[in-house]
Amino acid sequence: MMSWFWLSIPFMVVFFGCWAGIPLWRMLTRWDAEMKAKHAEIAATAVAEPVIAQPAPATAPAHGTGSLAYAGVGDPLGL
Repeated sequence: MMSWFWLSIPFMVVFFGCWAGIPLWRMLTRWDAEMKAKHAEIAATAVAEPVIAQPAPATAPAHGTGSLAYAGVGDPLGL
């Protein structure tokens, strides 16, 4: 008689997985759809503007071209 109980355990696991998993899956996909719709709405209201890049400032000539420190790469202050 006890063997019937143990045979029903896999069915209980499947039933509980469907009972809890399907509503959870539907809720998560709805949130994902709402987020995508909100992002599309925000992107639709954004206006593209041209970007004007400033020219890079001229650097002083490097004393030693073999080292990056002389070229000002390693200097955080840009001196």
